[in-house]
Amino acid sequence: MTRRFLPLLGVLMSFALLAWPVQAEEETGWNQKFHAQIQTWMNELATRDPQFKEWQQADTDVQTLGPNQRQWLVSIKKADKQVGYLVVGEEAETFAQPKFVLLEYGVGEYILFDDAFAPREIAAEPVYDGFASHWLVTRQSSAQLVNAKTGEVYPASFTASEPDFHSLSAQSLVPTGQRLTGTRILQRTQKDPFDQIGWVSQLHRDNAITWPQLWQQENDASVTLTVPLYHSQVLAPFVVGSLHLWNDQYAYVGVWDEGLRFVPYTYAYKVGTFHVARQPQS
Repeated sequence: MTRRFLPLLGVLMSFALLAWPVQAEEETGWNQKFHAQIQTWMNELATRDPQFKEWQQADTDVQTLGPNQRQWLVSIKKADKQVGYLVVGEEAETFAQPKFVLLEYGVGEYILFDDAFAPREIAAEPVYDGFASHWLVTRQSSAQLVNAKTGEVYPASFTASEPDFHSLSAQSLVPTGQRLTGTRILQRTQKDPFDQIGWVSQLHRDNAITWPQLWQQENDASVTLTVPLYHSQVLAPFVVGSLHLWNDQYAYVGVWDEGLRFVPYTYAYKVGTFHVARQPQS
């Protein structure tokens, strides 16, 4: 038995040693494509939208979001100053031909899942789901949610809804190789949605604002996006600041939330409601 086992073990080890260089080469190729795509998106934004100018020649740091999610947070810094972030996903788990998509991106010093706001518990897991992104803090008796942008701790009774990003069509997300072909700035500076509360009276109306209607809004137009979160236990209002169009096809909405954060229009339309303030009659 022993004499037969040792040669077999040697053969298996030989196959493992032969496979290791191939796997290492595939991982190296995947990493090169991943970081090259990040730089492509960063350069595209920095050169075509002046709000992203600080992204030029900025440094990046990558961390994985959640186990087995194929999602990554890219932190962007310039001279040790936080200037923005990307959230990148991968459609297919293949080293040979990876296809990356842009889930979200933002400009400013406050990013998603910032270590400064992270819960101190070891069992805090980052969960990305657009506006509902959170840390899930698991304790022996219960779980608690912590807002991924602000660090706000929600009551223990709050529970996460089913992730909405998982149901988005790939046609809604900017894939590899796309260019930023259109930009609109509606509100250039940070705005508080409670400064103008006309949207409150529209909450129970059917406001199906299409992308062409959004794009046609004039500069300084007051547009608010309201999003019910965590089984409608929270209503989050955001002022729409900017609009982006990639390859004249992929639409993203930038809202003010401690900096500008851009999400796919189809996602914003699905989870929230746009409210356009009526212009005063002359």
